[in-house]
Amino acid sequence: MSDALRPEIRRLLAGLFPGAKVEAVAGDASTRRFLRVARPGGPSRIVMDYGAPFEGETDDVLLGRIFEQARLPVARVERVCPAEGCLILEDLGSRTLESALLELAPGATAERDRLYDEAVTLAAAIATRGTAALERSDRAMSPTLDSARFRFEMDFFVEHYAGGLLGHRPVPAALVSVLHALADQAAGCSRPVLCHRDYHSRNLMVRDDGTLAMVDIQDSRRGPLGYDLASLIYDAYVELDEPLVSRLIERYRAALPDAPDPVAFDASLTLLAAQRMIKALGTFGYQASVLGRRRYLDGVPRTLARLSHLLPR
Repeated sequence: MSDALRPEIRRLLAGLFPGAKVEAVAGDASTRRFLRVARPGGPSRIVMDYGAPFEGETDDVLLGRIFEQARLPVARVERVCPAEGCLILEDLGSRTLESALLELAPGATAERDRLYDEAVTLAAAIATRGTAALERSDRAMSPTLDSARFRFEMDFFVEHYAGGLLGHRPVPAALVSVLHALADQAAGCSRPVLCHRDYHSRNLMVRDDGTLAMVDIQDSRRGPLGYDLASLIYDAYVELDEPLVSRLIERYRAALPDAPDPVAFDASLTLLAAQRMIKALGTFGYQASVLGRRRYLDGVPRTLARLSHLLPR
């Protein structure tokens, strides 16, 4: 077992899984550390290491329970270890939707479409079954993606992308004003529902049976209807053609029990997508300029191109 593990984690795993091999798993932008425990003669497990002991239940546990009650596929929490500062989770594998798409042969649109059809159906289920489960839970009054939150994300973009990454200081006050107006419009564009909040190809896992499951749910909260759809179809890591995007939008809308008016829904989706992509640029800027993770710049060109296409609308 690796000597790089925290002593508390090493002792815990040695007792629970004697002889297991432990390897680090990439955690994307998370501050948590992830480990895969390969057990001799048994299924592997994932350790979510918070880096320090905690008390009570973490957001991963609380939200995981809500998602499971809504019959939404997430990694099952098998053991909560507050003293060691970690969770032990079901292992959903290492094949993300992004990697599954990269494996497809050129022109293999049937499998691509199947995966995205399931992803959109799942996004609609979060908004419907997930919202109902949230309302029954003790997190019914949890934080929302409201104007204040969206304005914070626009300010984050100004600081870490426009100012930090591009070096435009001071940022014109007129730009900040326009971004805040966009934030207010996006927050008020449709009814609030449960949102995964970071619903894209790197947070959707393709399981061995070909079905999808979600990871990185700890920031899930109430937000505008369509926010998760916007995250998926304007994903910074995957290129989707316009005919597919249009079909997925209609599939999502039709999956809702009270399907919104298509014209109004398209207008709100445009606002949400623009806000979401500007927020993503702020994240990319922060990861690259503050944390030195330059790989996040790979998502910038696609995001800028999509914004150039979308903003005139």
